[in-house]
Amino acid sequence: MAAVVRRARMIDSALLGPVPERTLALVHALVAVVIGLRLLGGDWTLVAARPAVLTGGPTSFGWLPFAVPVAVLVGLRVVGLLGVALVLARVRVRVGLAVAWGAYVLLTALWGSSGKVLHNDVLTITVGIVLLAATVPTRPRPGTVARSGWAVHGALAVVGCIYLLTGVQKLVHSGPAWAFGDSMAWILRQGTSPLGEGLTRAVADQPVLTRALATGALVLELTAPLWLAVRVTRIPFAVAVAAMHTSIWVFLGLDYSAWVLTVAAVAVPTGLRDASRATPPADGRAGTPPAG
Repeated sequence: MAAVVRRARMIDSALLGPVPERTLALVHALVAVVIGLRLLGGDWTLVAARPAVLTGGPTSFGWLPFAVPVAVLVGLRVVGLLGVALVLARVRVRVGLAVAWGAYVLLTALWGSSGKVLHNDVLTITVGIVLLAATVPTRPRPGTVARSGWAVHGALAVVGCIYLLTGVQKLVHSGPAWAFGDSMAWILRQGTSPLGEGLTRAVADQPVLTRALATGALVLELTAPLWLAVRVTRIPFAVAVAAMHTSIWVFLGLDYSAWVLTVAAVAVPTGLRDASRATPPADGRAGTPPAG
């Protein structure tokens, strides 16, 4: 029982440990930037041209009795970008992120088949949930502990858990054969590379290379929480994730840029040396007045 209590306290300390105000503010702003880039990057008006059959049934937007007008889609994008602007201007940042995140969720849900949020945006949306409740300082002070340091640790935990679950899912469905079998070769042959079919087929015909790619991806996903638990390995993890998702785009044409940017937004600021330097102010009260 004592061992369980000790472990629980260790987890509690890890999640609620001190975080500099600057680190929290930077993570918060960078995630908002990622949301802004996603809002800018897609032609959301295409949702209006989607067949009605895709929005029917027991789905999150199946109850809509009409097609979503282009004006509404454009309006959601504009409102979301205004929310991002509030965050970057350091004006009511909490409200700004909530507005940007809400518009982003609605647009991705409408975009997805039958109102389903696309997996390309799941990581950004989930990390955003954690940061919505964070009290972000108006003027971050060097070395001062943030009131909502837990939000930074929570964002790290969310990223680690999502990658871990992605790897576990592969093992549940395919077992070790996913890494040591022909799964990757089969996936490559089904994909559409933006660089042409020749590259994909050439790699798919190399069993050693395909198994190395599959094993590397699986190991990275399963060990994600370990990488993110230690400050010095967070930035290398972000680099490894960027390499993995870039290879997915090269070989399969799948865009996971939102995942890459979200991991960087969370892992890089918390991987810097200054992220571990936070001391409470002399009066014992952490943080500065919230910015909204």
